[in-house]
Amino acid sequence: MKNTLKIIGLIILLISIYFVESLIFLLIFGTGAQAGNISNNGLTKLIMYVLPLIIVGGIAFKMFKKEY
Repeated sequence: MKNTLKIIGLIILLISIYFVESLIFLLIFGTGAQAGNISNNGLTKLIMYVLPLIIVGGIAFKMFKKEY
């Protein structure tokens, strides 16, 4: 039960990070051709999609690490 709550919390954290990140992107670049060109950039895709997974993965690793 405790692990299930941790996993649900991590999923909610990941979704909220994606939401905040896309909101910041929209506030900076808006909508239109410039935002479309920037969002097709490889570095932007890395920051938008992979960085939150790395952050949540690191938190999950610390949470589920066995203590000996």
